[in-house]
Amino acid sequence: MNIIKCLTEDGRSTYKKIADETGVSEATVKNRIDKLIETGVIKKFTVMLDYHMLGRAIKSFIGLKVQPTKLQDIVEHMKAHPDVFVLYRTSGDVDLLFEVIFEKMEDLNEFLETELALDGILGTVVTIVIGPYKRCPWTGL
Repeated sequence: MNIIKCLTEDGRSTYKKIADETGVSEATVKNRIDKLIETGVIKKFTVMLDYHMLGRAIKSFIGLKVQPTKLQDIVEHMKAHPDVFVLYRTSGDVDLLFEVIFEKMEDLNEFLETELALDGILGTVVTIVIGPYKRCPWTGL
């Protein structure tokens, strides 16, 4: 887990740096990372963007209660939308939960008025993020 923690903090860390931080040899670090990739524990190496620097600081979680017969249509529609960053099937009060990030409140409002007017949406819960106590490691928000 120490190697994974190092990679999570900086995916561009060298084997040497990780070896120094974990107290094992560079060869061991390389072998363990190769094994993590081979077994599918590490799916890919990617970048973490600072959405504030890109001017996209309005983050919201949206929950949808949907008609079961329309679920897959709504899922496909939301998956295709460029402002929907994650989309989950959930249990409880809502059937779908997704995260959106916008530049301005007006953009979020437009999304709510247009994209959530789909046939089969029975109810919505919109939660706007005021500020983080612990930032998301993937989006930085």
